[in-house]
Amino acid sequence: MVILNYRSPYLRRILSTNKKKNDGTLTHIKLPNILPEIFQIILRYIYGGRVSLAEYDASDIIKILDAANKLSLQEIIPYLQSFLVKNKTNWMKQNFILIYLL
Repeated sequence: MVILNYRSPYLRRILSTNKKKNDGTLTHIKLPNILPEIFQIILRYIYGGRVSLAEYDASDIIKILDAANKLSLQEIIPYLQSFLVKNKTNWMKQNFILIYLL
């Protein structure tokens, strides 16, 4: 939990209000509209410091970007934006409304 606290101000707030129980049970937290598979990608980034975007389609990268915004992961946001502009421009033009709605 130390890494989660350090990397994400949002998770720091959530985890500090849900103090660990002394009986060894896990604490359950609800995340704001983040799909489990997207959160898995975010967790790999939080713990590993890297994320390989080449294997994901543009809509997944948009979901990762949205999750990063919600979780206050400020250091990855410019990387995601830059990747989308450099590699997924046509998709973004065709799906502008989806991006706008974020």
